Formats: sequence, C-alpha cells, structure tokens
Amino acid sequence: MHNKKFLPSLIITVAISSGFSTHAVQASSVSPSELFINDPAQVLMVDGKDRDSNVSIRVWLDTPKRSALDFGFISNDNFLSITGKSRKKSNYTFTGGSIVDFALRSNGSDGLFGTSDDVIYRLSDSAGYASQYYFAAIDPAKSRHPVVTEPYYQILRLGWDLNLDGLVDARVVLKITNNKYDGMMPGPMAVSLPGASWLLGSGLAVLGVTVRRRKQAA
Repeated sequence: MHNKKFLPSLIITVAISSGFSTHAVQASSVSPSELFINDPAQVLMVDGKDRDSNVSIRVWLDTPKRSALDFGFISNDNFLSITGKSRKKSNYTFTGGSIVDFALRSNGSDGLFGTSDDVIYRLSDSAGYASQYYFAAIDPAKSRHPVVTEPYYQILRLGWDLNLDGLVDARVVLKITNNKYDGMMPGPMAVSLPGASWLLGSGLAVLGVTVRRRKQAA
C-alpha cells in the first residue's frame, strides 16, 4: 500500500486489464490539486483527449553530483538514459498507457557509466529510494488511454534519498509538454505471469469440480 496524501480522504482505485492488478490505496489530504506518495510505485502515463496517442515530458535533473548521476527508466531490465551524463535537462516521449519505472543511475567507483559497478535506483525498489509529488491535477474526464476515474497530473517531482538517511540527494522534475490533457499518475502493481497462471489454473479447477458435481447430481 502506498503512503499517499490527498484531500479529501478517499480510496483511489486504478484498474488496468491484461496482466495488471487492481491497485487500491488509502489517501489523505494535502491539496485538491496535489498528491504525495512515499512508497515504491511506477508511473502511469495517461494520454488525454488530443490529436496523438503519445505523452511527452520535459525532465530536469537537479543534483550536486551531476556528472555522477543520470536519470532514465528501466526497459526489459536495462537502464535507458533520458538526461545522459552531465546534462541537466532533456525531453522524452512515451506511448499513452505506458507504466514507467523511472530510475536514477550512479556511475560507481570507476566514474564511468555503462560499466559493471553502476548502481541503479528504481522507483519500484522496495527500499523506497524516491518520493513522488504530483502537481497540477487534470480532470479524469479528459483522459483517453487509459480512461481513468481519478485526477491525474501535469507535473511530477521526484526526491531521491540514495543513502536512505532522510536527506534528498537528487531531485527530478517531470513536466508534460505539447498536450495539456496528457498527464501522469501512480501506476498499478504488476502481477507476475506465474502468479497469474496459477490464478487461472485455480479458476479452471474450481469450474471443473462444479461441472462434475452437477453431472453427478443429474
């Protein structure tokens, strides 16, 4: 369960089909246009009602260790950079409906990116390296892919505590560009395929038992 703050107090449920579980979390208040999460969570990119199916963002990386850190996301267990080394800001475009595991990468003791001692800090890490602060809410009626029932947001600020000492080591700001109805919100948790297969098998087994009992009764 994510630690969220929102006003008024409510239950937010995000349901994504095809392999993702329904995600229910308790929320309490900061402001009607803001949302705070202090637990691991990926980010759902929401395509609004506009002329394309993409969600474009502008990214700012703020850290005193700029040459030692870069910001990106995880794709097929690989880190893909958005800012690149020594770059403070950059742009990137995702397909609407993408669930993104943003990440910060350290170049390790050798000072080089892309080597074996790189350290990757993911939003989804159970250690909880990053807090998420969403701003500038959008009416869910403006969403298209996926269609959501709760507010989503134009701005996301990430605060990274890499040493887990309570101090922020890096800040990243993500802001929607191009389309005013595109946005971001906390994403649902993924269900592993083995787990999903087990649930399906259990359902079929129950169905088989029910059918046999009906035949015996007849």
